[in-house]
Amino acid sequence: MAGGIVSTVVRVGDISYYMHPLNLSGSHIPIFGRDTIGEACTILTVDCHFPNVAELQAILDDFRTKDDVWSRDFIGTIIVQTTDIDLKLTANDKDILRSLGANDTRLIYNDAADVQLPQGPYFLHHGQLYQAYRLYPDTADAFIVATVPDNGDGFRSLDASAYGEQFPSALTVAVPSRLYYTKSCEKPYVGLRIAIKDIIDLKGLKTGASSRAYTELYPPKTESAETVKRLIDLGFVIVGKLKTTQFADSEWPTSDWVDYHGPWNPHGDGYLTPSGSSAGSASAVSTYKWLDMSLGTDTLGSIRSPSAAQGIFGMRPTLGAANTTGLVPYSSNWDTIGGFARTATEFKTLAQALYGSAETHDKVYEKPTKLIYLTDYWPVNHEESQKVMESFITWKRTRPEGTDESISDYFHHAFDWSANRDQWTGLLKPFIEEYTDKMGKPPILNPQVRFKVGYTPTVTEEQKEEGERLLEVYHDWFYEHVMPPAKDGYSSSIIVLPWTNGVPNYRDTYKDGPQEFTGQGFFFYNVGPYAQCPELIVPIGSTPYDSNLTQREEQLPAAVGFIAARGSDIMLADFVSKLFEDSHAIIESEQEQARLA
Repeated sequence: MAGGIVSTVVRVGDISYYMHPLNLSGSHIPIFGRDTIGEACTILTVDCHFPNVAELQAILDDFRTKDDVWSRDFIGTIIVQTTDIDLKLTANDKDILRSLGANDTRLIYNDAADVQLPQGPYFLHHGQLYQAYRLYPDTADAFIVATVPDNGDGFRSLDASAYGEQFPSALTVAVPSRLYYTKSCEKPYVGLRIAIKDIIDLKGLKTGASSRAYTELYPPKTESAETVKRLIDLGFVIVGKLKTTQFADSEWPTSDWVDYHGPWNPHGDGYLTPSGSSAGSASAVSTYKWLDMSLGTDTLGSIRSPSAAQGIFGMRPTLGAANTTGLVPYSSNWDTIGGFARTATEFKTLAQALYGSAETHDKVYEKPTKLIYLTDYWPVNHEESQKVMESFITWKRTRPEGTDESISDYFHHAFDWSANRDQWTGLLKPFIEEYTDKMGKPPILNPQVRFKVGYTPTVTEEQKEEGERLLEVYHDWFYEHVMPPAKDGYSSSIIVLPWTNGVPNYRDTYKDGPQEFTGQGFFFYNVGPYAQCPELIVPIGSTPYDSNLTQREEQLPAAVGFIAARGSDIMLADFVSKLFEDSHAIIESEQEQARLA
């Protein structure tokens, strides 16, 4: 009979944990008493001499400060790990441990050549050691699947559940102890927890793209996406896959989210749209402090819009800055992989991991010399913003010779033609044909994608070529008259655009039908992508609004977008991080001056 996988959930105090099997091949970890069942314990590494009470207390205090998995409930059994064969636990040592709460103390020796276990929380179960993964409920409905490592270099779904009495419909997500990881030159980001959008491949799991039919048709992936491999090699810990609009198209909750329920935005009255398409990626970071970062994609706003709606940092990078191999495609002319973080410092870390190199890690960038800020652009509706955009980018004065059209009219079909033909030929057409051939019926799709199945085949190859020509016109014009590409990763100018206008968008609004979005027109969110430039969404506070649902004043996230020159992704993240550091320093200085006054 083939061996199976057993998932065991243990509750310690009020917290539930998943016991993850350890691969102990090559080590000399002994078999403990087989009568132990889910016994919480702590491994301490001791060299040369046993610590005194103050030293031990400092170690445990450090555990509690750094880690959300370890708690004092793991002190009941202490396993002292050492490579010093002469080290013995004296009666005084055991008294010290007992004074801190340890009822049972064990000593294990490891040769220097052995694989030492990291310090931290574990479980003893039937004589074997298991790693402790804390279980959290996915109350934001952001995850499509929670993951844990398999026995190789891939992943499997977490077959465990907890907190059903409090959150009966929520998935459970498992996170390992942060104490298991030690940074190194090879793995500078080791232990950082990240989850990825479910149009990005993860070895061992299916990529579903928020389509039940797509999930049904294709098997689990045998390789992770190249960008995911890069993050894993750098030490990131993948904890799950996150919800997306179907095939990363334009959908509004709740009406357009048919196959799966849309994630929740934690802000305001709790019933605001999460936006999309990287809805789950934004919701997870905005809601959960136990998750450090997330990955999403941006074709024409799919990172930037949910970042602004949920008050977090998120960036569409320079086109091509991250490898998109292993991504459910929309169009190679537009697809980018980016990320989300709660703070500017954390986002700078993620940007360096995604787009940086050894050369950019400690590089010092000069501040931009020009900040283009539109004082009359806040807040606006689309018609007003178009007028300001015309004056801002000086299209009428610098447009190509012989062109009399407005920028909106001239580039009306640039995205539409250069992207939608690709979505049909590279994704929808082969998927529908394969599904129909195998299942004997066409796939059932969400309303917006059903519309696209009817629309995208009408975009011809000639129109695609014309759309790409229009993009070249925009590139040439933008680089000459607005912002040239970066030199050595540096952008001398920053464009600031508003991404919020103080008006709430509710998730319970009825629609007459799907949005039928094709990308036609030219709006503020086109400025950066049309030039292949990075744009970083920066939360700047909140604005009050009167909720239709709670009948009281609530707070709505406010955000701006910073656009920098093509190829200046690291510099842009660094600039925003320093901007926030400086602002905090100013605030702290003013507070100190007020205290002394």
